[in-house]
Amino acid sequence: MNRKLTTNSRLVNELFASYFNTFAAFSELMNNSIQAKANNIWIDIDYAGESEIYPTLIKSLKIKDDGNGVHSNDIQEKLLDIGTTNKDGGKGIGRFACFQLGKKIAIETVGFSTSDKTYSKVEIPLHFDMFGKNLNVSEIVIPVNEQILKGAKQTYYQVEISEFYDSIVTEKETKKKIIEKFLPLNIADAIFEKYPLKIFNKNIAFHINGNKIEPSHFIIDKPIHKIHTFIDLKGNKHKVIFNFIQIKKQNKIKIFLTTNNAGIQTIANGFEYDASWLSPKIGGWYVYIESNTLPTDLYRNIDLDELDEDWKAFRQFIKDNLVEFYKARNAEFDNFTEKLKNDEYYPFKDKTSSSKSKVMVFDKLAFLVEDKYHLLHSDNKLREIIYPLIDRTISNGELDNILKNILHLNTKLANKFSELLEKTSLDNVIEFSDKVAKKVESLEFLEKLVYSELSKNVKERKELHKFLERMLWVFGEEYNETTNLLSDKNLKNNLIQLRNDCLEYKASKKDDNIDDSIEKSVRSITDLFLYNERVIDHKRREVLVVELKAPKVKISPKELEQVMKYATEIDKLSSISQNVNFKILLISSTINSDAEYRINGNRRNEDNPYFYFRNENKNIEIWVMKWSDLIENVRRKLTYMSNILHTKDVDVQEKAAKDFEDIEVGKYFSTLKKVAL
Repeated sequence: MNRKLTTNSRLVNELFASYFNTFAAFSELMNNSIQAKANNIWIDIDYAGESEIYPTLIKSLKIKDDGNGVHSNDIQEKLLDIGTTNKDGGKGIGRFACFQLGKKIAIETVGFSTSDKTYSKVEIPLHFDMFGKNLNVSEIVIPVNEQILKGAKQTYYQVEISEFYDSIVTEKETKKKIIEKFLPLNIADAIFEKYPLKIFNKNIAFHINGNKIEPSHFIIDKPIHKIHTFIDLKGNKHKVIFNFIQIKKQNKIKIFLTTNNAGIQTIANGFEYDASWLSPKIGGWYVYIESNTLPTDLYRNIDLDELDEDWKAFRQFIKDNLVEFYKARNAEFDNFTEKLKNDEYYPFKDKTSSSKSKVMVFDKLAFLVEDKYHLLHSDNKLREIIYPLIDRTISNGELDNILKNILHLNTKLANKFSELLEKTSLDNVIEFSDKVAKKVESLEFLEKLVYSELSKNVKERKELHKFLERMLWVFGEEYNETTNLLSDKNLKNNLIQLRNDCLEYKASKKDDNIDDSIEKSVRSITDLFLYNERVIDHKRREVLVVELKAPKVKISPKELEQVMKYATEIDKLSSISQNVNFKILLISSTINSDAEYRINGNRRNEDNPYFYFRNENKNIEIWVMKWSDLIENVRRKLTYMSNILHTKDVDVQEKAAKDFEDIEVGKYFSTLKKVAL
């Protein structure tokens, strides 16, 4: 059956991207399900995989509920009449919020008619391109599939969204951009943040890609309800409800002002609350503030801040009640700081020597250490070591490291640390540990980048080239902090030209230099070539040349012949002084059996596990290696040096951001600061 929409195109263009962001539009779809008295909402998101070439993060999104559904008798009024008010207090346009996410919409619903006691199934296909810019929508014909069903059926309403907007569109229309709340690791938290009490009270169950959201995934203990009376500037009294919910995965206190939208508590504005006196053990909280009598305009005027006297009074009312609630939970920290300031090892006896913010951070870190090791309570002399260490770490901006690492120091290691300080200085311990830890972390990072499945995302190897240039110590400590530039430009040009002439090849099964076990998505990764120069003494210098073969390439006799030809051509260059040494490294993920046979024959009587060739003048060497062997040997050395020093699993993005970009260290504020929802 063909049906038509009713409204005008001006209204269509205004409505289809009217929400603050894509998650707000998505929330409107969930609100519709709640309005339809659903017990369950199923959300299925088909994410684009890392190896897929796809223009958007999400390929399709489906939201289905077991609510009332819409019968074919009501389709025109409830679904196709755009902009009508079909719910008390609502705008009646929520069903079209999906067009803010994607261009293609498929609606499917089973509904029950109370008038003729029948169930019907309706399928409605919609596409954003139907509407144009100036088209009267009453001219649009929509092929609606409708059928009356036999017998009783489960009612439901389902919307599937696809053809999400790519970056070309979202750069101009930012409201259509998929925000971070949709990411696989964030979506459940975002939905819980939106509907915490409904989830906790089990009014409705949310299922994401087959996994049910449970209150226990997010909440510590039960929500705490507080009722306070707010007296406005006109003397009117308003009952204000504060719902305090302690959250597992958060360390921030988030405040949400809510309004009633057709029976659904909707977040109108959000804040982050912080105060210098807060205990670090307070943890993360969501606080939802609601009132049935306060005008909603009060929440909408908060951008005026101090200029709006009504909001100014209500803001202070909120802060006063937050202070009252959290002060009651802060007694342990208050008692500790009072005792700490009188301790002989407290580093801030002279109050003028340090900033207030630094003292505050120190007190909080010392409290966390005390909570685990009871240094102050047991009068443990390690305070003489630990307190200055915390102080210095704060001064160097290493707050995260202290929080993540010093708290894992058990009593046995604390005693070992104390004994170690009797043999050497604290500076030497920190400097040595820091160097080893950074190298272990960098090695893990390098292994993931060049040897794991992550390598398939490093097209053209531009990123790898930059990282590897700063990590040449894996080929020997002598290359640590050496320059990657060549002082001789002619030599540089010759090395590059010879590389193009000698090391270019076409892998083939005949030469057994194709690794069939490598995924197809990785096979397009190219070779990498880099060079480095280091000064040996006042006369001699050494040039390091690295040829890193693509993951698909096995080193075969053919590659060995090519690198030998490369070394021979370098040896022929008359412009090169005998005081310049060359170390040529040929690296791949795999070496075939014929090549291994040749390499092992050349390595006899050599201590170097990678040696392959040395010329007669002993100024040119060729090393051949697998990444796995190289990384394992370097790891063994670092493990020996560090002994029991451990580092955590390395996240490639985190590592890159930390080592190659400036980091801003956060500060503490005593504020109720508005944040974007």
